[in-house]
Amino acid sequence: MAEYNAMKEVVNILDYVGENLTYKGESFYSMCTDFCQINEPVRQYYNGLAMKQQNLSDVGSRFQLTFPMMQVLGKELDLSPNFFGVRTNEDGQVEYVKIIMLQIRANIPKNWKKEDAAEYERMISQFFHFKYNSTYVTPLAMSLTYTGDEVVRTGLTIFPFIGVGFAIMTTFSIITIYYSSSRLDQWTIHKVSEAVLGCVCPLLATSSALGTLFWFGFRFGTILCVTPFLILAIGVDDAYLQIHACMRLTAEDSSMTKREKIARMLVEVGPSIAITSMTNLLAFLVGIYTPTPEISLFCAGNAVAILFDFIYQVTMYTAILSICENLEMRKNATKRKDSDLSFKNEQFTVMLDSYCDWVANAYTHLLVLFCFIVYLLVSIRGALNINIILSPDKLVIGDSPLLQVNYLRDTFVLPNYTTVNIFVQNPGNLTIESNLNYMNSLMESFESYPECLGKKFSHYFVRDYESFRESSLEELEMLEDEEGEPLNNQTVLEPFSKKAMSDFLAWPEFQHWNGFVKFDENGMLSRFWATVSYHGEGLGDFQIRRKMLNRWRATADQFAPLNVSIFDDYAPFVDTLETILPATISTSVCTLLCMMVVCFLFMYNVFTVFVATLAITSICIGVFGFLSMWGIDLDPISMACTIMSIGFSVDFPAHITFHYFREGLHDPQSTPAKRVARSLAAIGFPLLQCGISTILFVLCLLFVPTYMGEVFVKTMILVVTLGLIHGLFIVPAFLCAFTSIHETFFSSTKVKNSQSFSSLAKLFSWRISPSTSDNKISA
Repeated sequence: MAEYNAMKEVVNILDYVGENLTYKGESFYSMCTDFCQINEPVRQYYNGLAMKQQNLSDVGSRFQLTFPMMQVLGKELDLSPNFFGVRTNEDGQVEYVKIIMLQIRANIPKNWKKEDAAEYERMISQFFHFKYNSTYVTPLAMSLTYTGDEVVRTGLTIFPFIGVGFAIMTTFSIITIYYSSSRLDQWTIHKVSEAVLGCVCPLLATSSALGTLFWFGFRFGTILCVTPFLILAIGVDDAYLQIHACMRLTAEDSSMTKREKIARMLVEVGPSIAITSMTNLLAFLVGIYTPTPEISLFCAGNAVAILFDFIYQVTMYTAILSICENLEMRKNATKRKDSDLSFKNEQFTVMLDSYCDWVANAYTHLLVLFCFIVYLLVSIRGALNINIILSPDKLVIGDSPLLQVNYLRDTFVLPNYTTVNIFVQNPGNLTIESNLNYMNSLMESFESYPECLGKKFSHYFVRDYESFRESSLEELEMLEDEEGEPLNNQTVLEPFSKKAMSDFLAWPEFQHWNGFVKFDENGMLSRFWATVSYHGEGLGDFQIRRKMLNRWRATADQFAPLNVSIFDDYAPFVDTLETILPATISTSVCTLLCMMVVCFLFMYNVFTVFVATLAITSICIGVFGFLSMWGIDLDPISMACTIMSIGFSVDFPAHITFHYFREGLHDPQSTPAKRVARSLAAIGFPLLQCGISTILFVLCLLFVPTYMGEVFVKTMILVVTLGLIHGLFIVPAFLCAFTSIHETFFSSTKVKNSQSFSSLAKLFSWRISPSTSDNKISA
């Protein structure tokens, strides 16, 4: 960039932006007031190169092209805010420049609104990224508006893949339902409708939820683009349970009426659906109160969507199943009379019985306990080593120009020129010397850092103003000597009043200070802004920047009477991360407690609730720990996924524990192995369906190279994998172990407990009692 042709194009870009890129008739040069000359060092450096190019003899006396300070006609100009990646020779002459940064900073015209300023920034970014034909340089335009646009574009890029995921989910559903219904000799074309509409209901719930939120004034956030994927994964699980319950009931009793079958189906799977829906709902309701706005919005969207999905599942989708069952019963009435397939012969295979006997074995319990402890230790170790990092790179798609901008900034700009913006909101009367000295000590404190570039790289208006006043007073004294009479009218003004500083602020050399000072209605200085510059190899690293920001704030707190505030571009990210770890822990604990209460409402057995809660906690710890080992940092996106995983992890242990509990109510004398076998026969295949379909569904997010999609996919893979392991292996083993322990140590009360279970069953379970009149359901 230090070559003549490159510098010439840079100056041409500067002039083109200043004159030709207009919005509502305004260009940069027409609306800039205080910062029109902010890029003047770049222009003067080019002038020096141009004179060298022409081999003018007096170029050395006019221009000294050194870094960081160049000289123009004896005046020093600071190149450090504009030149980065600089290499100089022994004399300090610039030999190489990697990056030149231009700042387009201006006051918004009075007739413009906030949206107009955003459109102006967007126009500049789009011009250089899509229209400008460069010859020697690669221009990259970055602004807050463009950053927001890229974040929105990233989310909208994910959205179209809902169609791909829906196609994958429906195809998988049709294939698996065809397999299971064919084994029961219940396949009809109407099963296709059940499979497809089971995937449609969650999408309808998502659209209803998001529409409701937007209707009530909630804003759109790109993280809401993940909501349809999540709700579809949860809702399809409930549809699988309902479909398989209907098929199982038909296999048990083919003479059952449609009314009885739908009622029995809701009796069997309704509580499981209610448990998972309520726990998911509570998980996201708790997440709404997290301090990060995006996570709060994400949790609100998911909570409302889960509520709609539950309503649609037990009303609309149940009605759809009723219609399909009616059509199937009409078509296959004769076939089923001849088939009379036995539920026991179809489902309780030798393999399932052998597996459940193995799970109920005491040696298996010891093996499971050992593996479980090792798993927890590995997961906890991974969770403790997780990094807390958030950078803008995580918010945009892989082809975004912002990635290159951030790389150049972190690699070349920040290590060489990092500025802190110091806002003094109560400077007091600086005419009083003690107040002025106190103010100067504030700046000296920030300039005393080892990383500070030095006073001459700071922007503090008092120093230039004092030099200007000294020169003005010398001129006044000279005029007094020449004219022989005093000119005191210029010195009676308050030095730091608007009137006294008017000449200073109007001087071309000091005109930029207008953007640094504010006056009250009395014309006295009320606020000002100053900057101090730093350098250091580690300042491009997020953790070091985080420590530096805390040091700046600590220094500002030492001058409380001045009401000092610190601003840094990274401050919003740092402030967010400061709350993420405690918010994640508190949210997780509250969510687990809520889940425990919900489980107890449906499964009023201490051992069963304990196993379910332990399994949910174990899955969450595993997800958190393995995400860390998989290269995922703790940030708002992974925190949102963690909350999501807590809610989603309930599905697997809740189904198996509830069915195990229900089997104990219906048959208190049954062995643990028999209860596990019946439970797995009821929900084992639907759980496998749900797990595999969810993984296949979320994999379509990998077509879009985004961090958000990567975290979501990894989280869902871990949740499903660990959930299936817990639901089909660990939880059954623990349930059998606790049941055996209970029977061993409380055998004397076994008869009493059996009676207790029977009485609870009468209160809890709904039983179908066919009546000769209207087939009513009685409790």
